[in-house]
Order: sequence, then C-alpha cells, then structure tokens
Amino acid sequence: MAGDPAALAEAFEAHSQRVYRLAYGITRSLSDAEDVVQDIFVALPESLATFEGRSTLGTWMHSVAVRAAIMRLRDEGMIETVPLELAARTGLRTIIRPVDRVALERALNEIPAMYRAVIWLNVVEGWRHSEISEVLEISVSLSQVWLCRARRLLRTVLAEGGTTE
Repeated sequence: MAGDPAALAEAFEAHSQRVYRLAYGITRSLSDAEDVVQDIFVALPESLATFEGRSTLGTWMHSVAVRAAIMRLRDEGMIETVPLELAARTGLRTIIRPVDRVALERALNEIPAMYRAVIWLNVVEGWRHSEISEVLEISVSLSQVWLCRARRLLRTVLAEGGTTE
C-alpha cells in the first residue's frame, strides 16, 4: 500500500470518516479534526512501517488518530502531559439523566479536554480501559479514575447548566 495511490485512496475512503469523528470527539474543533485526518493520511505511506499487523489496519489507524488528537491538545496546552482514557458505548445513559443533544454538546465543551476525551472514547467509541491504557500509555486504574471524574464533571455541568470553572 505504501506506494500504491489506489490503495491509499481506498484506505482514505474506508477510514477517514471514523478518524475524523475520533479526532473531533477529542479536540472538539472542526479544524483540528481536519488537520489530524490530513496529517495521518499524508504520513500514512511512511507510518505503515510501524504497523506490525497485530490488529487490523483500521484499528491501528484509529489508535494513531487518538494519539494525534491528544498530541494536538497537548501542543495547544489544553491537557497535561499525562495521557487520557476511553471505554463503553452504552455508558452515556448511566452517566446522566436524559438531556437534549444540544445541552450534552455544550456540556462536553465545558469539561476539561482530558476528561472530554475519556468520555468520548469510552462512551461513543466503546473502547475498553485496557485499550485506552495501552494507546495512551497510562495504567488501567488511571483510565478508570479519569472516566469516573469525567462523568462527575459532566453531571455537574449538566445539572448546573454552567461551567466547571
């Protein structure tokens, strides 16, 4: 695939939307998400040298996207140097009482980036703590702690209708 334009186009077609969704979910910025997608696919021919085949190409690309989005937040000073976490698709229903989508979007924008990324990866993307800890190079227990804190902050912001500051 490294030098085959058709194969690269096929990879872009198959994975760019999910890569974008992951990046946007973490960064909450359309332009940052677009930059992450562009960076990943421009570097894909060279990056494939690090692909060991222990997972599918799509899974590997999604891990790369998460790392790229987190690095973008770190570069912008939005999160500490300690990485984030992820988890399970049905969790959102247990995090908060039913709210409208607009209120939820606003609340997600109000919580700190590291916790927002945890909620996004866990609830929307369905990552397990073991996957989160491996990709983000943190312990499983830290992943679990951050998810708990993220849920608590999200509940608070939704209940107050205000900010976390």
